[in-house]
Amino acid sequence: MFDDQKPISRMALKIGIAGFVGFGAVATGLFATRKGRHLVREAWEGRQRTRIEDRVLDAIWSDDTLARRRIDVSEGEPGQVKLGGIVRTNDERDLAVDIAASTKGVTMVLDALVVVPRETKARRL
Repeated sequence: MFDDQKPISRMALKIGIAGFVGFGAVATGLFATRKGRHLVREAWEGRQRTRIEDRVLDAIWSDDTLARRRIDVSEGEPGQVKLGGIVRTNDERDLAVDIAASTKGVTMVLDALVVVPRETKARRL
């Protein structure tokens, strides 16, 4: 199949195929996890985060419940983070604040989370 090609072009083709397969494996791994999907969305939106914002988001995304919420983290003054977004309960709010406050480098947490309870079937009717 590749016998009529020069050795250099065969090597380039092999490197290209290996790169494509490697990229596919990485992309599939990212999309397979909730944390990976968050990471891809952040990259797609072009957000550049500080180290502390990354740490807080990683900690929040590691929680099974909070990882399902769209919580945003922004750092104003060094060490001071603001949590924004929507959570379902006050317990979720408290958990997010606690996780952020216990993250290395965080000195203050500003809570701008909004509690919006899940709509039940009875309310929809």
